[in-house]
Amino acid sequence: MKLRKYNMHKIINWIVIKWKQLWRTVWYNTANISYINNDIADWVYKINIVIDNKLYKWAWSFRSNLNIFESHIFDFNNDIYWKEIEIILLEKIRDNKKINSLDELKKLIENDIKIIKNNIKVALTFWTFDIVHEWHRNYLFQAKKYCDKLITIVATDNNIEKFKWKKPLNNIEKRINDVIELNITDEVISWDESNPMKWLDIYNPNYICLWYDQLWFSELLDKYIYDKNLKIYIIRLNPYKEDIYKSSLLKK
Repeated sequence: MKLRKYNMHKIINWIVIKWKQLWRTVWYNTANISYINNDIADWVYKINIVIDNKLYKWAWSFRSNLNIFESHIFDFNNDIYWKEIEIILLEKIRDNKKINSLDELKKLIENDIKIIKNNIKVALTFWTFDIVHEWHRNYLFQAKKYCDKLITIVATDNNIEKFKWKKPLNNIEKRINDVIELNITDEVISWDESNPMKWLDIYNPNYICLWYDQLWFSELLDKYIYDKNLKIYIIRLNPYKEDIYKSSLLKK
């Protein structure tokens, strides 16, 4: 029997529907979608959810054999029926289980939540961030979808000159402050020129989120992860309005 390989970083965009509302009897509201594709296993997942362009962490969900994907969003109680939401699958928590009572269900959910909250996913991003604009906001927001804690590493003035053969318009202090003011990244730090892989060793990230065509430093990064046998998943992010939000165009 050939095993199906499931994509653990799949993103689903779907409309919230009304369902049986069983979870309200166990004090958990859920956002339910009817999902008939067979590319998601019948598991309980750690997920993130985007609603109205706002990211909600600590969401918990599973897909039942009734083709209903149920998502609990922590600390959220708004009416979102018939809204489109975005669900990002991060990790399998457990297989679905047959439940014999509501008390058993409550205990199971409490344990799921404890596992999810204690298993913090960390992602790293790397960029120059010279003339920060909407492209950078989109880049960081895409990366934030895949983690609980996002760390952004800003290239030093010397490194930018080394890779781009010219100095940045703004110095490292200004560029770090501009990234902080976007209010997306949890921690912003500068590159370590003497040890470019230092932050991988310190933070031990689950993911490194790179732009789809971010090639500089990629080969060195791939080799380091391979040689060290690190369990780091590299995610290539989607392009965003390249004909408008491009630093070379904005500089003109």
